[in-house]
Amino acid sequence: MAENRRGMLGTSRIRAFGCALGAIALLSLPCFAQLQVGDDLRMNLSGNVGFTYAGGMNGGVSDHAMGFMGNGTLSGNYYNPNFLNFNVSPFYNREQTNSIFGSLSNSSGLSSNVNLFSGSHFPGSISYNKLFNDTNAFGVPGSDLGLAQRQNTQSFGVGWSALIPDWPTLTANYTIGNTSNDLIGIPGTDTENDRLLNIMSTYNWDGFLMTGQFQHRTTDTYFSELLETGQSPFTTLSSSNDYGATLQHSLPMTGSFGLSWNRLSYNYDYQNAFSANNSGNSDTVNATAAFHPTNQLGVSFEGTYNDSLLGNVPVAALNAGTAVNTSVADSFHSYLVGSNVFYQVITTLGLQASVAYENQSFLGQSYSATQFGGSANFNFDHSLVKGLSFSVGVVDTAQQANNTGVGFVGNVNYDRKFWGWDLGANFSYAQNVQTVMLVYTTSYYSYLGSVRRRIGDRKYFMAGYSGSHSGVTANSGTTSSANRVWSGFIYRGNSINAYYDKSSGLALFTAAGLVPVPTTLPTQVLAPNTFTSYDSTGYGVSLGITPMRRLIVSGAWAKSNGSTISPSLNLYTDNTLINATMQYRLRKIFVTAGYTRLNQSIGALGTQPLDVTNYYIGISRWFNFF
Repeated sequence: MAENRRGMLGTSRIRAFGCALGAIALLSLPCFAQLQVGDDLRMNLSGNVGFTYAGGMNGGVSDHAMGFMGNGTLSGNYYNPNFLNFNVSPFYNREQTNSIFGSLSNSSGLSSNVNLFSGSHFPGSISYNKLFNDTNAFGVPGSDLGLAQRQNTQSFGVGWSALIPDWPTLTANYTIGNTSNDLIGIPGTDTENDRLLNIMSTYNWDGFLMTGQFQHRTTDTYFSELLETGQSPFTTLSSSNDYGATLQHSLPMTGSFGLSWNRLSYNYDYQNAFSANNSGNSDTVNATAAFHPTNQLGVSFEGTYNDSLLGNVPVAALNAGTAVNTSVADSFHSYLVGSNVFYQVITTLGLQASVAYENQSFLGQSYSATQFGGSANFNFDHSLVKGLSFSVGVVDTAQQANNTGVGFVGNVNYDRKFWGWDLGANFSYAQNVQTVMLVYTTSYYSYLGSVRRRIGDRKYFMAGYSGSHSGVTANSGTTSSANRVWSGFIYRGNSINAYYDKSSGLALFTAAGLVPVPTTLPTQVLAPNTFTSYDSTGYGVSLGITPMRRLIVSGAWAKSNGSTISPSLNLYTDNTLINATMQYRLRKIFVTAGYTRLNQSIGALGTQPLDVTNYYIGISRWFNFF
């Protein structure tokens, strides 16, 4: 047994020695110029080729590996760049120094595209992209870190256009894509397959600008991660057809007219221990007209008709196969007519007034209301408060039964540089503002502030704070909030940064992460089991230094924890991430190194965390092969 082990170690050393010799030989290779094949084909190939050693520990089990790594770009053209040009960029065993999760995995892949007849009336393109063993974040709204997951993606696309002068243009694109995600430390794989067809046409005739568009999307998803005990994986299949058309024309008095129509059809299938299916349609028609009789006066008119709330569901949620209660969405009908007048009294003061009448029906109930609104916008140009601007407005909604109260909207901005300080701030507030539904109002406020100061030769200090809070008053539990504070210091190319963020709210679960639920949409439109309440807190610090010329060293530490509660997703998360990288450049030779350690816990309180550590060191050289 001992002799076999010594033999294996000897073989490993010989293999490592051979790889090292190969790396040295590569670094000594000369570079060449552009390659021309025949009279018409021209190509150029450049990139980095090198040798890397990587090791790690996963769940107490260590491993290591040595081998080649590299990336390159092959570009060229045939006959003429406008006739055919191409670009192919493969990479192998690439360390993700540009990823928040650093060297947690070595990724390989390819991105490529071909352009045909670029200089003609019938240009086309073909693209293919593939990414294997990538590491990215399962997104949580308001969180900088998220949950680490491994991802494989692949896509193929083809596009063509007909651009004949004085004829309607026509552009068509078709894309096929598939994605698989594996949350680190969680069994199972989530997959998503997409098919997207997009057709668009434009035409300008006698001052009328017309556009038409059609989009068909099919999304097939499979969820097997983050499931409750005993819950089976489930699949969703959703498809949508989106039709649209617009018409625009200029009018007297520096005016314009616009008319648009949009129709969205949606179909959804769900399969688990039980199956469900629903479908629906949404039509929206909008007409606008605007005039500017004088430089100071502007008048506009608007009319809108909508026969479903389906079009108000976030596109990201529809694309992810989120279940929509189409019977509820289709019970909505609305039409609105209104007018708006704006007058610039003086350079720093503008006044605005509006009136609108709206009639709605929803879930068998009818509502109607007349809204009156007004606002003032003021910009200060005095030396003491220069850079300060604000606007205030009120909206009064009178329904057929009673007056629902006065809504208030306010906004303050400040942007000023003085005495070496660069200050910026914004505060927005709204109370009792109508949402898409007359009977639902929302209140929200948001704020942000930043300061930057030069405190010496190539020395800068920066800090900022931002936050938001919103919610629909008619739906308890639909509020959301997010806060973030950050600070940084830069000295001669060296920097240190720190942040703290906290967020909570209501979201929809998708394979790519949590998508916030818009607080302006009635929750009855979405299936009850699609909602997930989330709470997340994160903080971290990063450092970047250049101790000597051509040497760059960076490091970061971050921690996040959170929880989600819903009928299908109840869990607690806790992440700690340490990431460090180093790069040294000597002419065309690069020496790189990295270290990443992830401690990630996903599940019930007290779940044993998974500890993953990876590190690497490599040497490579840039070549211009031909």
